[in-house]
Amino acid sequence: MSRVYDNIPELLSMKSYPKDLFYNGNFTLLKKPKISIVGSRKPTQYSRSMTQQLSSALSRAGVCIVSGGAMGIDAMAHSGAGSSNTIAVLPCGIDLRYPSVNKNLLDDIEKNGLLLSQFESGFTATPWSFVVRNELVVALGDVLVVGEAE
Repeated sequence: MSRVYDNIPELLSMKSYPKDLFYNGNFTLLKKPKISIVGSRKPTQYSRSMTQQLSSALSRAGVCIVSGGAMGIDAMAHSGAGSSNTIAVLPCGIDLRYPSVNKNLLDDIEKNGLLLSQFESGFTATPWSFVVRNELVVALGDVLVVGEAE
């Protein structure tokens, strides 16, 4: 786990950006063009398929996919992009895997892509940490795609 103190230019657009970011993985992914993809945790099969296809096509075109590592649309976006071209922003400490159902996906992203968190190791996800995680996901992308909303 590494700790970053530098201001990432995309974060300057945030009303209150994190002073610290913790990361594991390929920090250079932040230099690539990025598109954030978010959406329902219980998407339709159509939304799952379209998100996977879109993130795969964007990844092949050199765009890095940013999402929140959650079930549903987030997981489809990460897997479609491939673990080496995606950034997962976590609502917990970088040492934890949440949700546990995405443990293997998040482990692959850590090895090949980039895990980011503004929370110290050991911090467990809380209702408010999802909100600040989502703000970071949106701020990092040049564009935001909502795959499906409830």
